[in-house]
Amino acid sequence: MLSVLWLSALAPPLTPPRVSGRGAGWVEVAVQLDEVSLTVLEGDVSVQDELVDSALTVDDSAADEDPYGVVLWPAAQAVARELVALTDGSGEPLLRSGSVLLELGAGTGLCSIAAASVGATALATDYRPEPLELIERATASNSERLGKALAVTTSIFDICDEAATLPPADVVAAADVLYFASTGRALARRCVQALRSGTRLVVIGDCDRPGRGAFLEELVAEGVSPSAARFQDVSGWTAGTARNDLVAPDDSAPRPVSVGVLKLHAADLVWSGTGIEGGGVVRDPLQE
Repeated sequence: MLSVLWLSALAPPLTPPRVSGRGAGWVEVAVQLDEVSLTVLEGDVSVQDELVDSALTVDDSAADEDPYGVVLWPAAQAVARELVALTDGSGEPLLRSGSVLLELGAGTGLCSIAAASVGATALATDYRPEPLELIERATASNSERLGKALAVTTSIFDICDEAATLPPADVVAAADVLYFASTGRALARRCVQALRSGTRLVVIGDCDRPGRGAFLEELVAEGVSPSAARFQDVSGWTAGTARNDLVAPDDSAPRPVSVGVLKLHAADLVWSGTGIEGGGVVRDPLQE
């Protein structure tokens, strides 16, 4: 069966991120995941300012501008650490050559880059192009530094667009996306959709954003066992990088924060009287 060991409860505390480079419009942040050392790119304050200004000038109902996706958030490091340590029933890495990770609301793409660094193919998705451009550049930089080509591709994908087909994957991950109740409910439906379609594991990270309650409620409404619809707190860090005041408080150094991590697999789906004929429990073949 899949390993559901909570690595972060046993492993040493995470190392705080650090700024490792700067350029025109970007900041490079080095992130340590135990034995795996990676970098991601953030949009600098000037880029954040432009996105915030655009967000303030569009109709509130449009929600087309998003300044939050171009910076690194604490849950990404915690989720990425869990991903690179996942094992299957035989003790082999779950994310390895031939396996696929789908990252929803990827932002700076740390989870995708981490999965690719241990051999998996990763699809990093976001509903805005700006984060995807940063991910592509960071992937190239990490590939050069690690001396191997990281298999990360990017694609526009809106979690909330129910007409959009969810790409198939062995593992689905999302970190720090529960900003609104509507997004929380949409992500919950995507998680269940993935598990019903053959995804082996879903890993979600959150820093107690406003949409967490709606996310958990929707998971249960969609058939997830209430006992499984729970976050476990682990330790994380802020990035310690300059931020527009409307994006986040400007940190002069990384600060420790609590991050919630939730893992789901198919055995956590307990069908009620809706959504499927016959009811019963959907069993994960990996558990048998």
